[in-house]
Amino acid sequence: MMINNLFYKFFILINLINSTIIPLFIQDLLLIWFLMEINNLLFICYLCFKLNNKKLIFLYYMIQIIASLMMIFSLIFNNFFMINMNFLMINFIFSLMLKLSIPPFHLWVPIIAMYMNWNMIFIFLSLQKIIPFYILSMMKMKNLIFYYLILSSAFISMYKMINSLNLKILLSYSSINQTSWMLLLIFLKNMFWFMYMIIYTLILFIMTYFFSFYKFYLNFLLNKHLSMNFNLSYLLMIMNLASIPPLSFFMLKWMNIFISIFNSNLHLIFILMMINSFILIYIYINFMNLILFFYSTKFKFFNFSINLINKNFYTFLLIFINLFFSLILILI
Repeated sequence: MMINNLFYKFFILINLINSTIIPLFIQDLLLIWFLMEINNLLFICYLCFKLNNKKLIFLYYMIQIIASLMMIFSLIFNNFFMINMNFLMINFIFSLMLKLSIPPFHLWVPIIAMYMNWNMIFIFLSLQKIIPFYILSMMKMKNLIFYYLILSSAFISMYKMINSLNLKILLSYSSINQTSWMLLLIFLKNMFWFMYMIIYTLILFIMTYFFSFYKFYLNFLLNKHLSMNFNLSYLLMIMNLASIPPLSFFMLKWMNIFISIFNSNLHLIFILMMINSFILIYIYINFMNLILFFYSTKFKFFNFSINLINKNFYTFLLIFINLFFSLILILI
């Protein structure tokens, strides 16, 4: 057991991070594809160690294989046979849409995320998307295709989040929604998408790390075991996702809007994205009501009482981290 833990911690996880970073310094699409497949293989190995439901691992494997075959088919015909057709371009875009879970190829993400633990969800929603985003930033596509990718990611994910009561599903669709903002920056050929991705990854890491220690349970009757400090911590993180100032996600979107206004004439896209953001604020506030009035938190380790933990420390730490990220973004 100890050997297995050392293997997945010091071989799989380290190489998973390395295979995510190395393609960012390469411009050859075939080599990037090869490293992306190594990255997917390492993540599947990690799932085999940590996920009990093997059917979902097979589902993830099949989806990645289909997307990879579509991608390599287009690359081989384009690079080796010098054939440049619209069909190959569309095929390549479909493969990236499948890897980034852009609608209508998005339904597999919440199904798999439902059965993952929080550490898997962090890797699944952040690190696994960096290489496909980098490939998209290298491509030249028609404007209409980019408009479709941006608006479908924004509005279909928003529609799916309206009645969602599960935090893992909410984070999955939130990740798809954040994809639309990164696609908008990629369309404008702005490297700020990479900074947006890094800070989103850090925020997601804080959330998943915090959620991994605690669990929700239904508690309709208010009693002395309810912890308002923990509920306040959850509240703060949901407010951050809702882009409420002065938290870091608000600063990210504010800089994104600033870049969009002064570097393009996409006024209609800009108005639609703002409407989408306002509706998302309502969705997140609705979810806050559940956390504050229907759900409570419980420490996962049974030997410790929730009263023995320094609750204020976690609350103030989260506030400090969010405001610190906001300050960094202002200074940049």
